[in-house]
Amino acid sequence: MIFNTSQPQGFSLVEVLVAISILLLVIVGPMTIISRSNNSTAFATEQIVAFFLAQEGLELVQKQRDDFLLEHFDDPTGNPNPWSGFITYFNLCNVSSHPNGCALQIETGVSPNTEVVRHCDTLTNCRLQLNDAGTNPERRRFHYDVGDPNSLFTRAVKMEVLSTNGGLQEVLLTSTVTWRTGTLIRTQQVVASTYLFNVYEKP
Repeated sequence: MIFNTSQPQGFSLVEVLVAISILLLVIVGPMTIISRSNNSTAFATEQIVAFFLAQEGLELVQKQRDDFLLEHFDDPTGNPNPWSGFITYFNLCNVSSHPNGCALQIETGVSPNTEVVRHCDTLTNCRLQLNDAGTNPERRRFHYDVGDPNSLFTRAVKMEVLSTNGGLQEVLLTSTVTWRTGTLIRTQQVVASTYLFNVYEKP
């Protein structure tokens, strides 16, 4: 009589470990790629918003300069020196008195002016808040009203009155937007700058 002594074969420990390793590679690889793609997309979105906020800071100052000069054209006696009035209006942004710049936004109303909210001696003074409801939400998405949720971004606008050459009146504007994205420790920053001239008055 012949007996069959062979035993059923199972998976060895090594085979199980190899199978698990392959499975982890198959799962973790794509998940890592997806996670990094999501982080890159989020950072790109934040960077675009920061560029627009920095550009808006410069445009707010330019708008107010033009408003002063247009008022001068309408009533030269009531507004005899619009350039001097423009410099005085943005005193909180002048780096000679406030090196960290100021916070600016558009006032609400039918004909809004640029509003100089406060100087930015601390970063918290420059933190932009979010406003999704209330008065003119489409124009005040990012603003400085205390009480609304904080956004990621801070914005400081600086004005430097430059020395004159041949009577040319000139200021250097710098709008700096900073934010921290995700788990990154380093603060991200976007800086936009331009020059404004007194092109409507004789020196």
